[in-house]
Amino acid sequence: MHPVSYNAVRRWIKKIEERLPISKEKKKRNLIDETVVKANKKRYFVYSAVDVERNELILMKAYTARNWLITRSFVREVLKYCENKPKFVIDKAPWLRRALENLGLEYEHETFRKA
Repeated sequence: MHPVSYNAVRRWIKKIEERLPISKEKKKRNLIDETVVKANKKRYFVYSAVDVERNELILMKAYTARNWLITRSFVREVLKYCENKPKFVIDKAPWLRRALENLGLEYEHETFRKA
């Protein structure tokens, strides 16, 4: 197995983002989730936001930590691609709920995978 650096993960995400057209149209519902990627015995947290109606990737970013401040920063960036304040679909992660509540945004809970 070859070691993978944080910068390699970040470059892969950037390449994906560059190839996907992102429109700044009214978005009613956006799904936000994060996943853990393990590389080089380190953990990276890859956040993504998707426009539910269009099934369109809005933003994807990798971070070295996961908490409500990082999540709030990610959500604020997502909002740059929205003309309005959309409703967000999230799982039960407390950092997601707290970040959205802090920004005064609506959200609904949905379980994305079976436990």
